[in-house]
Amino acid sequence: MSDPILVLTTFEEKEEALQLARILLEKRLVACAQIDSPVDSLYWWNGVITQTKEFRLLMKSHQSLWDELEAEIRKHHSYDIPEIVAVPLSHISSDYQNWLNEALKR
Repeated sequence: MSDPILVLTTFEEKEEALQLARILLEKRLVACAQIDSPVDSLYWWNGVITQTKEFRLLMKSHQSLWDELEAEIRKHHSYDIPEIVAVPLSHISSDYQNWLNEALKR
């Protein structure tokens, strides 16, 4: 399998994050999904600084699944422009890497 990545997106509602996590897990696009407690988000939107509470969804996957994963997040996300970012995991324990590979097998 390809290089591991950490993908994140945010939601206004925890239930929406939970629903998407289950969809992505069932499709084996992610091996693990974690939802943080509400975080304070500040960002530019429509020309003004906006502050909201959001739930951050962190997911572990592989670079080879990125295109399909991004498309699936867009398909199920309620935001006009959802945050969908990934960072490569440059260091990962061999046991965790093996588990990740197995969890993402289709």
